[in-house]
Amino acid sequence: MIKVFGQTDKSFNSNGDVVINPLSAKVHKEDNGDYYLELVTGLKYYDYLTAGNVVIANTPQGEQAFRLSNPEKTGSKIEIKAWHVYYDSQNYLIADSTAVSKDCKHALIHLNNATEPQSEFSVDSDVDTVASYRCVRTSLHDAINMVLERWGGHLVRDNFDIKID
Repeated sequence: MIKVFGQTDKSFNSNGDVVINPLSAKVHKEDNGDYYLELVTGLKYYDYLTAGNVVIANTPQGEQAFRLSNPEKTGSKIEIKAWHVYYDSQNYLIADSTAVSKDCKHALIHLNNATEPQSEFSVDSDVDTVASYRCVRTSLHDAINMVLERWGGHLVRDNFDIKID
């Protein structure tokens, strides 16, 4: 069962706009890497499965939100690749910010608070490493990748919650 929500929805406690029964749904998740859903379903759901809409799918980590991109009609089916909503962090820009001598949690908080527009993500970490990082005209997504590189740890993506363990 996959629940479909609109592009601007942030609360996923209901059944959304429609519940679909896919022909196949497979989650791909790499440690600190790609995280997406491959979905195949019938054409009767085509009007709901437009680029930018959000689908909620069951994963081993519980229900997770994925943003639809490039639905393709192939005969009597729709094939879709939907990236985890974590990738929405690419839409938040950090103009110029420096996290100086901070542990990972406080570096993430500092960078998350420096975005334009204001980020809708919450961040956390239990990595004790202390380091510094300056970014200029960098997306929150790229900044988080740099934090992973400098502070170490594993990226945990849980809908709009980002954590580095």
